[in-house]
Order: sequence, then C-alpha cells, then structure tokens
Amino acid sequence: MSSAKFEKLLEPIDLGGMRLKNRMVMPAMSIGMATDDGYVTERLLDYFEERARGGVGLIIVGYAVVEFPRGLTGPKRIAVDDDKFLPGLTSLAQRIKQNGAHVALQLNHAGGFAISSFAGSMPVAPSAVICRVGGEIPRAMTVDDIQAMKLRFVEGAQRAQKAGFEAVEIHSATGYLLNQFLSPAKNKRTDVYGGDLPNRARFLLEIIAAIREKVGASYPLWVRLNGKEFGVRGGITLEDTSELSRILEKAGCCAINLTHYGTGYPFHQLVEPAGSFVYLAEAVKKAVRIPVMAGGRITPEVAERALQKGDADLVTMGRQLLADPELPNKVASGRLDEVAPCITCLSCRGRSGDARCTVNPALGMEKKFRPAPARKVKNVLVIGGGAAGMEAAVVAARRGHRVTLFEKGNRLGGRMRMATRMPHKARIADLNDYLSRLVSRLGVKVELGKTVTPELVKRMKPDAVIIAAGGRIPALKWIAGTLSGLLLYGDYSRVEEVGRAVTDGAGRRQTFGPHSMLTAVTKADQRLVKEVQAIVSEVYIAGDCMDPYGMMEAVASGARAGLEV
Repeated sequence: MSSAKFEKLLEPIDLGGMRLKNRMVMPAMSIGMATDDGYVTERLLDYFEERARGGVGLIIVGYAVVEFPRGLTGPKRIAVDDDKFLPGLTSLAQRIKQNGAHVALQLNHAGGFAISSFAGSMPVAPSAVICRVGGEIPRAMTVDDIQAMKLRFVEGAQRAQKAGFEAVEIHSATGYLLNQFLSPAKNKRTDVYGGDLPNRARFLLEIIAAIREKVGASYPLWVRLNGKEFGVRGGITLEDTSELSRILEKAGCCAINLTHYGTGYPFHQLVEPAGSFVYLAEAVKKAVRIPVMAGGRITPEVAERALQKGDADLVTMGRQLLADPELPNKVASGRLDEVAPCITCLSCRGRSGDARCTVNPALGMEKKFRPAPARKVKNVLVIGGGAAGMEAAVVAARRGHRVTLFEKGNRLGGRMRMATRMPHKARIADLNDYLSRLVSRLGVKVELGKTVTPELVKRMKPDAVIIAAGGRIPALKWIAGTLSGLLLYGDYSRVEEVGRAVTDGAGRRQTFGPHSMLTAVTKADQRLVKEVQAIVSEVYIAGDCMDPYGMMEAVASGARAGLEV
C-alpha cells in the first residue's frame, strides 16, 4: 500500500511549539524496565531508542512518579521526585531526540490506585473510597496534603524541563490520583476540591498554573484525560470531558490526550474493533481549538480516516509500537504489509510489571534480539511451520542463512490456525498471515504436506536443524463434576459450543455432558530431536517440542533459535 494513502497521518504538525514530523504519538505506558528504586536503566534506553528510530513523531515517556514509592502501582517505574534521578532522565531524553523523535515526560501519582506492598504506606485519594485495583481503602487527603502534592508535580515538571524533555503531560486518566479528583465516583469531598466539575478540577488546574509559573509560558504542557468512564456508576461522562477540555484550554494547555477507562479496562480491547473510541476525540475536538489526540486500538487505516475527517489532530499508538517499533517508517515507505500486527492478547501487561509481547520477542531486549549477519552462511532445515518454526525461519533468513522449512500440514500456522476459532482470538490469524508473508518474502523454501524423517535429514545434509515440530497431546479430558470420561486425542477440527461436542479430523463426533470442562494437556515430544541429533551435530529446539509453551514463549524460542544458528 502506497504511503500516499496516509497523507494526513504523515503530515507534520505543530504541538506547543514542537514541529512533529508526523501525527503518530507513542503514549506513556507502564513497561516496568526501570530499577526497583526508580532509576533509568540501559534496557529502558534501548527500548525507547528503538521506538524513536522507528519514525514516530512524539514519544511520551511515562509514567514518572512524582512521589516515590507512595505513588506506585507496581515495580520498576521511573521516579522524578529527586534530583538524583536527573542523570538517567537526561540520558533518556537525549537518546530519544538523537534518534529523531520529540519527547515529553508524563507525570503521575497513583493515589488510591497505589498498592501498599509497593508504596510502603497507605494509599491516599480525594476520598476514602475503596479501590478496585488493590482493594484497599485509601486515606482521604487533607488540604495540606493537596498543597504538598501540588508541589511534587511542580518539581517533577521542573526536573523534566531540566533533563531536556521538550514537554510535560499531566496524567489525569485511567483511575490515577488526578482522575480520582475529577471523577464523581471517587471524589466525595464537600470542600472546594469536591462537588461540581469546576471544584473537582480545581486541584488539576492549580497544578497546571503552578507548573506554568515555573517552566514558563512557552513550555508545552498538556493533560491526558478519560473521554468517558465506562461502566462506572456516577463516573465521568463525555460531556464532562468536553467541558473540562474547554477549561484546560483556557488554563494554558496546548493539547488534550484522550484515552478511556472503566469496567473491564483494558480487556475490552480483546473484543472492540479498531477505532472504537475515536468518537471521544471527535466530541472533544468540537469543544476546543487546541490539538486533540485520539487513542484506543488505532491502526494506520483508522488513523488516516479520523485525521481526514477532522475527528482528531494526532493519534496515539501504544501496543502497536510494542509489537512493531518500525511501524511509522514502514507506513511512510509504503510497506504496510510488513507491519507486525498487535493481536491484542494483552501479554504486554506482563506478569510482574515487566512488559512483554507475543508478536515481538525483542521487546525489552532490543540489543539481544537484534539479528546480526551470520558469520558463516549455513543450509538450515526448520522442522515445523507453526509460530515457533516460522519465527525461527524468519530470523535465520534475515541473518543470511539458506533456510528450508518443512510443515507436515497443508498450510503454515500449526495450532495458531486452531486457536483462531476460539472466542475473541480471531486476531491470531493476523500473526499467522504476517509470519507467512515474511517467510515468503525472505526466500525461505517451504515444503508443505511432508513429514520429516531421519532418512530425509540424511539426504538433505543440512548444516543445522531447528526442530519446532510441536508437542504431543496424548488425551483430551472432559470433566463433569468428577472425571467421568476420556476422549482420545485426534485432530479436532471443530469444537461446538451448542451441544458440547468435538469433531475430529475423521468426522467422529463425541459429546460431553452439561457443566463440563474440556482440557488438552500438551507434553514435550523430543523423539525426533534425538533421532536428528544422531545425524546432525548442530541442532536447536523451539516451541512445544522443547516444553509446553504458550504462543508468546513459542515465538520467543523460535527467535532465539534463529539467532543462535
């Protein structure tokens, strides 16, 4: 697809005095790559450098905690509440600017969302309303607390400016402290900081005025807001946000960055189509003259339509740039079919606050996973055309090896094809299609419908073999209260929700009773591994034949094998 189709997306724009080269913005995300005590790490520098090199116009680094550790919701967040953090923050701002992107720092405090096990003390909030995140009842802030917190935001902004960040974003969304003041569902105060919208916004407006006094009138400053709080009784409405945006424009904000929040956040992204929340930006844009950023599963196609219609001025792409940092450059050069898709699996939320990506195993390990040219070009045989096998073939081919991939099925994809039949998993097909295109583009020779045997390996005489042939599922078990049956495993092509039945490749249909649970237990299968190791000295293992993996681990193991060969 030609880059001309993204004329508006690639058009420069002025934002608070910064001239952005395009309208793509990487929003602040909690990625968990700082030290436990808030310092910038080399890993964090590499992560942001990769995104800056990828061609995005603006990167918003976040969130930076203005009160460490009491403002934390999880580990490994960067801090901005002390001058000791300035050297790392300065390096971070420089690294991003040197690689072609403008950079802003997002300031935040978790408030009632803070978790005491991380924060080290009771959370604070506008009111003592229980928080659904940590399940704790925070302490209601006094007026003195509010004034002290305002100073923390001001000092954070001053440090951001001193460190070389070109702008500051005040995080007032997704349930954090300033959002708690704005939301009638969380703010039950009866003083000047509670009640109607102007009073609920008073704390935020005081912060903006105090920051503006210290950083100067020309320093870019904007706010991130919820367009609407979904499923929150008595929460923020779109009308509230539109009115607040007008107030913020008058207060000197140079932009409004819109997101959304509420019950099920962010898991709604599993089911919502791309661009479902652009209408929030459209409504706010009618209320203000300053630029408005739209977010929420924004693809390049959705972005171009929204920008052309005037529904937004810029678009934020978060998870898309985790999956593919090069997305902006690929859009600009007309290589849209080479963009790695975000499949909205939400694995990037991490298991310990550390972001990961199913599609992009290099996330957070950019230097380690960067393919280097092979010292010696080899004939590489890859066995298995699932997620692990295709990723291994792609990485090996990118390094210059001659790669042949064997898949016993008639199509590439392995169990990814079966997974797409599950509810809300259709986007896995995007990953399958993406890897299949790369395999073809990189010149990998593909042999379908052929089972690899030791005899075949002997005839081919490869220099190296990567085995990603999948695991073995010995049985499907169905459970109705207690274990009451056993279903022998076959290639189950269909699982029926109505009637609770499965059908195998031979057309045999078996049913199981009400309130049953169907489970499939994968076991590693290394029989072929041992046979091939007796023939070829250089053998690598990836995917389920190594260990029963989820798809994220399978893709990562394939990438490692492709790098090692």
